[in-house]
Amino acid sequence: MIQDVLINKLKTIVGEDNVITDNNYIHAAETTNYRTVQSIALVIRPGNVEELQQSIVKANEHKVPVYPVSRGCNWGYGSRVPVADNSILIELSRMNRITDYNEQLGYVTIEPGVTFQQLFEFLREQNSELILSATGGSIGSSLVGNAIERGIGTGLYADRFSTVCGIEAVLPNGELVASGFGRYGNHIASNVYRWGSGPSIDGLFSQSNFGVVTKLTQWLMKLPEYFQLVAYRLKDNNRLPALIDKLQDMSSSGLVRPTITMYNDFRVLSTVTQYPFHTCTPGKTHPNEVLDVVRNTTPFGPLASTWNGEISIRSVNQEHGKVQTSIIEAELRPFVDELYVLEIAKEEMMETLHNHYKGITGDRETDALRSYLFRKYIGIPENTPIKQTYWRKRKPIPALMNPDVDKCGMLWISPIIPFTGEHIGKAIDIINNIVYKYPFEPAISLQCMTERAINIIGSINWDREVDGEDELAEQCYAELNATLKQNGFFPYRDTTMGMQMKTKAGIDDSYHRFLSNIKHAIDPNNIIAPGRYNIL
Repeated sequence: MIQDVLINKLKTIVGEDNVITDNNYIHAAETTNYRTVQSIALVIRPGNVEELQQSIVKANEHKVPVYPVSRGCNWGYGSRVPVADNSILIELSRMNRITDYNEQLGYVTIEPGVTFQQLFEFLREQNSELILSATGGSIGSSLVGNAIERGIGTGLYADRFSTVCGIEAVLPNGELVASGFGRYGNHIASNVYRWGSGPSIDGLFSQSNFGVVTKLTQWLMKLPEYFQLVAYRLKDNNRLPALIDKLQDMSSSGLVRPTITMYNDFRVLSTVTQYPFHTCTPGKTHPNEVLDVVRNTTPFGPLASTWNGEISIRSVNQEHGKVQTSIIEAELRPFVDELYVLEIAKEEMMETLHNHYKGITGDRETDALRSYLFRKYIGIPENTPIKQTYWRKRKPIPALMNPDVDKCGMLWISPIIPFTGEHIGKAIDIINNIVYKYPFEPAISLQCMTERAINIIGSINWDREVDGEDELAEQCYAELNATLKQNGFFPYRDTTMGMQMKTKAGIDDSYHRFLSNIKHAIDPNNIIAPGRYNIL
């Protein structure tokens, strides 16, 4: 139990309204998209760095663990639920200032409460030509939270942690530390160069529990003069390895620039429709039969082939773009079943951005695929991808989606795969075979992040209100992770369930001993997110 004396001190620091002990609120915060048993002692919401520092100092004095979250929209990975029991949840949503912005150098400096929607609106108010690297999260999710979890966006800046610098964090003793040149003060150099001089500490605050990030600088892309997407489809899964090898060759030769994105049929369809319960039965109907029903009985069938991909091309003008696409099209066409080019000029991109800001969506039904793809690539945050969490729900998707409250079951599987057809073919077979076995429907995307590696982002989805499905999903998830690791495919990002599985299995290697030594040195009372990424 948290002592009343600590609660009173926290109320003095952050204000009585920002210390939450309401059981309903806490119960909601203890709920994610899979089974958990960890309890939350109370919730605090500091409004600035000073309040956060003082709160951590007090928690340290009382040896009470704290678990920081930015906006808590980490659906499928654990949401707001701490790894350790009886923690104080620190919500950073009130720390939502945009503290710096530079149009020419292409960056903003933001606090963890800043959402994708907030930054989008800010850029439109500046009439900026800078755009976000949008993710598959909600418009209310945190840019900082997504970046330090090494989340994936869209386009050239899809590797979001590689496009941030100037990290500022509160340490377990309450001290504030800045990475790179930020240690010298608020100079422009700290916003444009990641490393500073000496050892780089940015990575210590990514996927860790060494401190609480309070600010970072996010680099932004500039709108091209002319933009094209080469979209393609593949009907036969057996042809995927050859296509992957071709894409790798095109990437390594510089013909196309990562990120290259591909989606399987279930990933596309689960964002636009729900499981066909009228003719299929979860757990009994094979996923291939489910696909046939969706394709034959809904208007969404034509949207998705077995694999669906796109390559983005930025050009200085239409002529330049046509040259690039003609070469890419000639190289790619023998390896795919369908290929088409979508194009948009800068003027139309700016108009689309401004119209969205004003609430004008226009006709998005006539060419839904073109509308969705372009809006994604020019950095318009949308809630559409969240619909996939409702794939197996028996109820219609609500207008206001909250996958935690609505008991949507989801777990992400996120292995890194070498960029070769052989390795991708093997990994996809593992995922399909195990997911079919249970059976769930494997929703998979391939994010070709570099010329050498592919991030698989796969999910299994279920209805948490159906007896037995939580347990079945856990078994599927455990077998998937174990089998992928046995074949050398390790996750780049983990769920809290995965973290707890590793802790129970026991980890003792030089890597974890090194991290534990750092943790013990800076956090001897182990108060900041104990157990996160198995750092104890």
